[in-house]
Amino acid sequence: MRVISGKHKGRPIFAAADLSIRPTTDRVKSYIFNVLRDFPEGRNVLDLFSGSGNLGIEALSRGAARITFVDKSYRSLKVLAHNVDRLGVGQSVQAVRQDVLAFLAHNFQPFDLIFADPPFHWGRFDELLPLIFNGVNLAQEGIFVLESERAHQIVWESDCYQVIQQKKFDRSIITFFAGKDPNENSHLSRNF
Repeated sequence: MRVISGKHKGRPIFAAADLSIRPTTDRVKSYIFNVLRDFPEGRNVLDLFSGSGNLGIEALSRGAARITFVDKSYRSLKVLAHNVDRLGVGQSVQAVRQDVLAFLAHNFQPFDLIFADPPFHWGRFDELLPLIFNGVNLAQEGIFVLESERAHQIVWESDCYQVIQQKKFDRSIITFFAGKDPNENSHLSRNF
């Protein structure tokens, strides 16, 4: 893996040797950031199930102000620390070793952009989405990007969130969510 664009373009991102950790491929990452364009610039970003930090590091390279990485795996956070040290970006990074749902349940800081790339066997989306859109974790104009396995049953729309873009890849689906504004037509796509 590598940083695709921005200040750290071309720099390698190392992943854990653990085969249970499935990093986002460069192809999928390219798609995500082509959709986001310059949205990460100056933003406060949360990278859930961060693993090696692939998505958060890419956002940081593209001008994000601050990244918070959350993962419960000691091994993943050790690899993340190695990647952060090699890039010299530690002053812009916070790493938290905690279960993602527990972190979201106790967080009081809104994030402008949230990534979640859970392991394919993880299936607690009925808990994750309400926590993301609880009015605290995602800023009002924020975007949530979820990578999920195609086989998962996920409620794609609710009274408080909607899908603004989605694309299927070989085994995964990338979905961009935004909060619903009660004053807007819920079928309109957000320009970001």
